[in-house]
Amino acid sequence: FVVKKGALLFRFNGINGFLPVSQLAPDHYPRVEGGDKGKILERLRSYIGQSFTVKIIGLEQDEEKLIVSEKSAISDILSTTLDQLGEGKEVEGVVSGIVEFGVFVKFEEGGQELEGLVHSSELAWQRIDNPADIVTLGHKVKAKVIGIDDGLRISLSIKQLQQDPWVKVAEKYNVGDKVKGEVLKVTPFGGFVRLDQDIHGLVHVSELPDAAQKDPTSALEIGKKLTFTIISLEAKEHRLGLSLRATSEKE
Repeated sequence: FVVKKGALLFRFNGINGFLPVSQLAPDHYPRVEGGDKGKILERLRSYIGQSFTVKIIGLEQDEEKLIVSEKSAISDILSTTLDQLGEGKEVEGVVSGIVEFGVFVKFEEGGQELEGLVHSSELAWQRIDNPADIVTLGHKVKAKVIGIDDGLRISLSIKQLQQDPWVKVAEKYNVGDKVKGEVLKVTPFGGFVRLDQDIHGLVHVSELPDAAQKDPTSALEIGKKLTFTIISLEAKEHRLGLSLRATSEKE
């Protein structure tokens, strides 16, 4: 292999070959947290001198160049295993990668090692800003298969094997209640607040005191615990509205 921007170049029986990075198998795809280009290039260069099993997916006769895919080759090999896997099946594996949009999990099925992605939205029922806050590399997890796309991309869910805490949220919280919550994140439109381990709420900027509506950070500080008033609760939509303004007015 020779590394070129966006691809790996190789020679096969005297013919030039082109393996796009997008066509690498999951194990070889350069997943780098933060998308550091230098680290991605370093990972790709580590493949120089290695042999991959690939499938020809295109031929450019004018340039005498083959376009190949490792992902397609593996998809053919694993097609039977993936057919047996199916949506809804529960699997157990270990966290093999953590990126900003989710985590990768390796597991075995039919004697084959497979890898699937748990998107951040499928990690837990509460809001997740950083997947590394939930799991660590090598962490054993159980997940549910929720999709198999392109004959290879496996989508998994961890939260679907857990009870949805919003089903019984009305047993703990009601509109009008005063509650204490910890500020998790502050944005120009308000802040996200943790009421307990499972239930998070949103305080919109319009529900902050007048003096803080132009600058939410003047009233909301990450990690600070404040008393809010619940002004809306939509369990099916997993939404809970909070107000700091209403609490101040009552006081």
